[in-house]
Amino acid sequence: MPLDFENEIEYVYDPEEFHREVVYVGVNSPEAFSRKEAREADKRAIETFGIPSILLMEAAAVAVVREVKEYMVFAVVCSTGSNGGDGLAIARHLCIMGKDVRVYIVGDPKKSSDDFKTNLKIMSKLAPEVLNTVNDENFNDFESAIKGCETCIDAIFGTGLNRPVDGMHKRVIEAMNNFATHVVSVDIPSGLDCDTGEELGVAVRAAKTVTFHRMKKGLDISPQYGGDVTVSYIGIPN
Repeated sequence: MPLDFENEIEYVYDPEEFHREVVYVGVNSPEAFSRKEAREADKRAIETFGIPSILLMEAAAVAVVREVKEYMVFAVVCSTGSNGGDGLAIARHLCIMGKDVRVYIVGDPKKSSDDFKTNLKIMSKLAPEVLNTVNDENFNDFESAIKGCETCIDAIFGTGLNRPVDGMHKRVIEAMNNFATHVVSVDIPSGLDCDTGEELGVAVRAAKTVTFHRMKKGLDISPQYGGDVTVSYIGIPN
């Protein structure tokens, strides 16, 4: 039976001090996953069913692009792990669609995950002019870019983060919170603990979060960080 992406299930979180909208696209369970459960679901898809991790990354990227396709000017902010690989794949699709895209990489690409390297190699051939590494020398340029974009894609940290954010990563997140007018987070706002909803030193405050396969517990506990949430199907077996 084909997936019905048109008939979306909507849940609304509405305490007195905060309102958000949660939409499930191709997902039929409102269950919220912990960090361990999210990791185990990915591991099962890859090791038990043989689904390549980069295929899941591609599906995640398409899910995010589906939610932001109406915008034209983007700053995509990536670290060098799997979440950053999602960001590079998102940037690729946006470039192909003719959007105005700038990519900002936080950290050393030489010390990145394999899937990040694959997507970086593709972007280096497709649109090398959009790639930037954030450092002290060009930090003002980075701030100007996030001030000027319509949508800032937060692809820095994912659900695996369990330590305080520091250094350049902290500076970047603080700048995003101070200057970006509309932030969309990939899977979970960077700096938010997936299990407890705590801010790990600093955390992105997103207008919207596109999370994958299942809602994440931290997003339910601290909805003010994630904004509206879309929970998207990306092909992970139940």
